[in-house]
Amino acid sequence: MQVVKILLLGTFCLLTYGGENQLASGQQRQHFRNQPEDQHVVEGAVALIKCEVGNQKGRVQWAKDGFVLGFNRTIPGYPRYEMVGDGINGEHHLKIHNTTLHDDADYQCQVGPADGHDPLRATGHLTVLLAPTSIELLGRGREEVIEVNEGEEITLECQVEDAKPVAMVRWYKNNEEIHLDSRVDVEKESSQRRRHTLVSKVTLRLTPADDGSHYACHAEHPALSQPIAASVKISVLYPPGPPMITGYTAGETIRAGEERTLSCRSRGGNPLGRVVWYRNNEIIDTTDRPIGAESVNEYKFIVDSADNGAVFTCEVRNKLTEKPLLASVKLEVQFPPDKVVVSGPTQSRVGENVTLTCVVENSNPPAEVSWVVDGQPRPEATTRRERAGPGGWHTVSRLELSVPAVDRDMMFTCHATNQALGETKVDTYMLSVLRPPLPPVLHGYSEGSGIRVGSQQRITCVSRGGNPPAHLQWYRDGQKIPSRKHSIDDVSSAEIEIVAEPQDNGAQYRCEAHNSAASSPVSVSTTLVVFFPPETVKISQSPRRLSAGSQAILTCESGPSNPAATITWFRGDYRMAGRLQETSSSLNGGTRVTNVLALNLTAADDGLTYSCQAKNTALQKDVTQSVTLHVNYAPTFLSEPPDVVDVVVGESEELNLTARANPGPVIYTWTRHGLPLPDPVIDDSWRDTYAQHPDMGGAGGSRVSAEGPLLYIRGVTVDDAGDYELEATNQEGATVAKVYLNVQYPPTIKYTSEMVTVSEGQDAHLECAADGNPLTEAMMAWRRDDYDFTKTEQIFGGKKATLTVLRANRNDTGVFTCEVNNSIGKVATANITLVVKTKPVVERSQLLDRAAAEKGKRGELRCLAEGAPDVSFSWKRDGLLLSNGARPDKYENETVRTGLVSWASTFYIRNVHEDDYGRYECIAENELGASTFTVRFIKPTRPDPPLSLKVVNTTHDTVTLAWKPGFDGGKTQYFRLRYRTKDSTSYQYLDVYEAGVSIYTVTDLSLNTEYYFSIMSYNDRGDSEYRGEFVRATTRSEAPPTPVPSSNVGKEASTKLPGLWVVIIVLVATALLALNVSAIVCIVRRRRNKRASPPTKKTPPPSVSSTMAKAMPLSVTQEGSDQASSKSTTNTMYAPSSYNDTVVGETLSSISEKSRESYTQEDSVVDYEDGPQYFPSGHAPPAHLLPAHFLPGRLVPGQVFLYDQYDLLYGCVSPRVLEIRIGAKPHLFDLPRAGDSLVARKKTTRRKRESGGDRRGHAGSEAAGSKYQY
Repeated sequence: MQVVKILLLGTFCLLTYGGENQLASGQQRQHFRNQPEDQHVVEGAVALIKCEVGNQKGRVQWAKDGFVLGFNRTIPGYPRYEMVGDGINGEHHLKIHNTTLHDDADYQCQVGPADGHDPLRATGHLTVLLAPTSIELLGRGREEVIEVNEGEEITLECQVEDAKPVAMVRWYKNNEEIHLDSRVDVEKESSQRRRHTLVSKVTLRLTPADDGSHYACHAEHPALSQPIAASVKISVLYPPGPPMITGYTAGETIRAGEERTLSCRSRGGNPLGRVVWYRNNEIIDTTDRPIGAESVNEYKFIVDSADNGAVFTCEVRNKLTEKPLLASVKLEVQFPPDKVVVSGPTQSRVGENVTLTCVVENSNPPAEVSWVVDGQPRPEATTRRERAGPGGWHTVSRLELSVPAVDRDMMFTCHATNQALGETKVDTYMLSVLRPPLPPVLHGYSEGSGIRVGSQQRITCVSRGGNPPAHLQWYRDGQKIPSRKHSIDDVSSAEIEIVAEPQDNGAQYRCEAHNSAASSPVSVSTTLVVFFPPETVKISQSPRRLSAGSQAILTCESGPSNPAATITWFRGDYRMAGRLQETSSSLNGGTRVTNVLALNLTAADDGLTYSCQAKNTALQKDVTQSVTLHVNYAPTFLSEPPDVVDVVVGESEELNLTARANPGPVIYTWTRHGLPLPDPVIDDSWRDTYAQHPDMGGAGGSRVSAEGPLLYIRGVTVDDAGDYELEATNQEGATVAKVYLNVQYPPTIKYTSEMVTVSEGQDAHLECAADGNPLTEAMMAWRRDDYDFTKTEQIFGGKKATLTVLRANRNDTGVFTCEVNNSIGKVATANITLVVKTKPVVERSQLLDRAAAEKGKRGELRCLAEGAPDVSFSWKRDGLLLSNGARPDKYENETVRTGLVSWASTFYIRNVHEDDYGRYECIAENELGASTFTVRFIKPTRPDPPLSLKVVNTTHDTVTLAWKPGFDGGKTQYFRLRYRTKDSTSYQYLDVYEAGVSIYTVTDLSLNTEYYFSIMSYNDRGDSEYRGEFVRATTRSEAPPTPVPSSNVGKEASTKLPGLWVVIIVLVATALLALNVSAIVCIVRRRRNKRASPPTKKTPPPSVSSTMAKAMPLSVTQEGSDQASSKSTTNTMYAPSSYNDTVVGETLSSISEKSRESYTQEDSVVDYEDGPQYFPSGHAPPAHLLPAHFLPGRLVPGQVFLYDQYDLLYGCVSPRVLEIRIGAKPHLFDLPRAGDSLVARKKTTRRKRESGGDRRGHAGSEAAGSKYQY
């Protein structure tokens, strides 16, 4: 390394002091505009050390701690280092990515001497800040809780490791900074180079006030965005306070059943005391909880009688108490009676004596007892009290009485009341008293209401009040019938079920009730009403023969019905109004009804069906009878004849006006202008004839003909428009229909304004006249892409549309389209050009403000302008007119119209000299004014960076980018893309070798990954800066589905081919196979004959120099490049493979459109030898070298072919590289300049490479092969 440093320093000294030249008088020396300065940077960040040189002449490089890094701006060997800025303007800033401790050094910007300028040096130091790697409280866990007894001392040590420079420590208590006299800070060297460790120690004496406090140490450092910290929590231990009970006061009386909460609290203590509840010395609740600085146990319970006199004790302790702390309460509880029970006899007769007893159990205080008999109080009872369970009392009361005469059971109620609580419990006792039943009642049927015939009717007889329950019996018209009987308490029921029949209409049903206490039965009865529908209906017609215009009478008679049926007439679904004629009584109380319908007949009644419906509305049941009328009438058309029939000219139409009549047949007569129409042609071929040749007139018959009700219109013309008349006749009369034939035809434009020229600010009038049927205002429109029509006026009238552009300006210049569309035939369009006179406006683009060419070459300066009328260009330099033709050998001005009002001027400078470089002025002028533009003509230089890099498409593994090329520096420029993933700092590079390409697809990318892209351009004069670093794209997260193999497509369909097609396919395949075999045999024989025949011209077999000299004379000239193909095409051709003797398919790509080679047809005939043959672009090889199926006609300009006697080699030429495919294996060959040797070198292509790779993206190694001269 020391030897390398010495050599580099020696080299720099030679550059510095090797030759001193004096500066010209007045020339400014190179100097620093911005020198490196000392700066700090956090490890991992980007450092930018600035260096700007004014009037730079010498080369610039950087040195790190005296070791020079070289002049290459990419700084090879230092992947994180690069020089950035505009080098042409003297910007050579050193940018260091992802800084590390190794970058902590002195950096010197060195400018070498040149042309008498002294060297320059300027140094700045870069200090890399290293954040501490960790912070901890020694011997303490992270967020550890430290337990100490009251009054103890503890020591906390905070260690902050491996910082540069040493970190600063602050101590905090509960987030507030503290300053302690006991603090001691000690700085120690780190085990890692150039890092430091700090230990800060504090001592604390703790009191109960410190309990729960957080002590923390914070480390602050300039490399940290915020401090890092370590902390502990302090827990100071001390005993709890005595317990306190709330929720009950001594002597308080509480009610049983209420909810009560006893709360015991102990204040303070660390840990907080455990609070436990006892009932009569038995644990009942240990669920205490902390609330702030207190420990609380709340015992919630429902008070019952067993809690009367119970003792509840609260106990509190923690690990610092020697014996528990206690507090107690004793409860006093009041409660109502537990149970009240009345007992006595179950039944009795009137006048008997009965005794009833009421027992009340366990009440505090004792219960008061009272009796109620059938709602009346009875105070004559006797009562006694007895002591019960825990503090309760029993009470017993007796009541004696004689049963009075009542018609119901007697109810006895005993009330037991706790006066202190105001609560009463009750028990009721029923005494059954024997009695006769009440008269029965009927349920389920109302007297006089009707029931449906066939329906089930249930009638229930109910008797109440009998003790014992009554016995029930049903009768029909005096005859016993069975029933379903039930009895509940003193209620008896009997139910009968009747299926209603017409005979039940008017029948009587009776129910009787009796028991052992009754002297005679009691009864109830009802008479049924049954509804039944008519079963038949009959229709009669008068007269028998019906004719349109006469009247018919239809009579409908229904069968018996209850209630009487309602008769309704229908014609189809339409209700008709009839007339009630009479009603009469029938069997079972039914009624017959007769109704008539009178009709005034028309032709529409023929075949119509009229229905009579007899309906029992109560039952919603009906019976229907129908009759179909047969009415004689004159012809009527099946559908209303149209007034107008629209037919498109040249098309055919068929009109059907079939009529119906009774009786038939119908005779049809078609006429036009009073003359009958001819019959149609016999066959139907006219349809195809007129469909294909609508302009044919009358061939095979008339264009308009008739047959019966059908009117045939064939290949109609405008002359066929008019009125047509049809008369339909039978024996009843005649009917006439008239139809107008409206012939429609497509639109045509008869007249337009063509070109309209106006001055700026004037109104422009554009006219368009058209014809067509139909033609309305909505069918004529004006069109122009991206044009605002709100500033125009449009008028339509007399089949003419007028567009007025109001106050026209330069933006209105353009082509307007008049469009006529009536949906018949093609849309008619015509273009009208509007030109607004304006003075020229020159395009001011950074792509045009410079031009470059080498000395001795021809320079081209371009100038673009828009204006009307015609624009002329002139070129000046320093006020001197150059384009006046005074020096045609030196200057030439070429003007071309590039658009409607667009013009381009190209100014040529021949045989460029040093004094031709400078500023040129382009003047574009017309009769309205002039506009100027300055173009700098300079020597060739490196290109400008590309513009507007953007993403145009993404897939799962590709990203397509597009850009706008910048100034090319006067040389052919190429582009280099670089990209990286979002999380990477390492770039990959791709070169776009084809000149003029501004879109490229980056492939082989990872799935669902974000990439950053940038681009630069280069020519043989240098590289531009990268642009677009913030252009990013993310590949898709899913790959497209794998395509189904073609061999599986259509299998199912193929199995369904008819047998004949299978035979045909087999025969054709056999013939093709035989033909291919014959062709292969022929080719093999020709090759064998060719090997056996002597060559026509002797040349060394390994070399094709003489052959290529004849076959492909290349001309690398500007004129030749203009003849290159302007489009890329892809053709498919096939060649026999020498590897497996089978026919394989290859893809042939055309030459790049920017290729500088051109080929002529002269000297294209070559002598074919056994050695390799080289054929120029667009020339086919001889037939005996081609496979039988190769089509020479598919060759396109720009393709280059290389043949030998066995294989066809082909490929495409890109700038300086020729790709040749041998069989299926690709090879790359350098494409030399004219006059050089073509050396076969096998190339390997690397699509992706890391920084520092070969610019063209492939490395060459010379293979065993021959050198070809051409």
